[in-house]
Amino acid sequence: MRKVLLVTNRRPDDAGGRAEKFDARKRLLRDHGWEVVVGYVPEPYLRSFLPSVRRLVRLARREDVVVVNSVNNPFHLHLIGYLVSQLSGTRWLAELRDPIYTHPDRSGLSPVTYAAAAIERLVVHAADGIVWFDGIQLPDDYFETRYPGAVDRVAQLPFMGYERGKFEDAASESREPFTITYAGSFYDGWIEPYDFLAGFGQFMRGQPDAEIEAHFYGDWDPAYTAAAREAGVEDRLVTHDPIPHDELVPVLKGSDVLLYVGGDDPGNELNVPSKTWDYIGARSPILSIVDPEFRVARFIREQGLGIVVPTDDSEAVADAIESLYTGTVDYDPDPDVFERYTRERTAERFAEALDTTAAGEPLAER
Repeated sequence: MRKVLLVTNRRPDDAGGRAEKFDARKRLLRDHGWEVVVGYVPEPYLRSFLPSVRRLVRLARREDVVVVNSVNNPFHLHLIGYLVSQLSGTRWLAELRDPIYTHPDRSGLSPVTYAAAAIERLVVHAADGIVWFDGIQLPDDYFETRYPGAVDRVAQLPFMGYERGKFEDAASESREPFTITYAGSFYDGWIEPYDFLAGFGQFMRGQPDAEIEAHFYGDWDPAYTAAAREAGVEDRLVTHDPIPHDELVPVLKGSDVLLYVGGDDPGNELNVPSKTWDYIGARSPILSIVDPEFRVARFIREQGLGIVVPTDDSEAVADAIESLYTGTVDYDPDPDVFERYTRERTAERFAEALDTTAAGEPLAER
């Protein structure tokens, strides 16, 4: 079995979505002849940079690694991937989880942006292969337009999808009363639950006897509690610390509605976030509060996965909650959705990218 060194700032058993994805990758790639060796890079990065390079070079040689696979974010992990591949004599597959230079969370004038641009040029000119999963904030033709000379080493992979086996094997955690669940992080001034809380309050004023709760798993700001109090729904909210993904899956499967908040920042227009796939795997309707023209909104509508309502429209949110609560909305997606968007399928495509990189062949020919 060939080995790939995964350069990352997450361990597979850490909490959080990125670590869970790497844990799934380790298991699923074994079916395709690849063993993942985790090359963990700890914070603080400035102090750990050189020791990490030395340690990972020794690890790559000891484990007889044939491909180094570096994954941003943060983008400097690609620099570590490059150095480790050069010093260990292995090929380098650079994987984007977010755009490097055009990251929407950074100002174009930030010094960090100039550093990111330099790392992106390094990736384009030195990596043996460059891949990213569809759904990040990157145009399909980004590399073709910006770096036409590198297109033979670039491959866009399908949507990452959900791990079908994990969801099918998990029990459903029954919930009483009617439950709306949000799983994941919020981002200050960008993706926050204020529109949902206002709409939830409007719904409760119209149906004060409704037996319904909203559960949030992840980070929670005291300002959100104040907004819930103002909306009159503080007693209908239950907040939880982040929990391991294995524990979250039964929660999602047992929820009546799964909440997605995407905002209206243009930087998020192309994003289809990873929680979408877990929500699909749970097979519960999605209430999405996001600009209706964003890609994730179109995807949810086209696949029949739930209701999309615009931001800054508490009445629309209230109407959507009422429709979901009373069962007047049909949740009837095409069964092919649950077959098409699985990690089992994308693991096969990722293994093909590793095969091609290890062989020194152009990715674009796959």
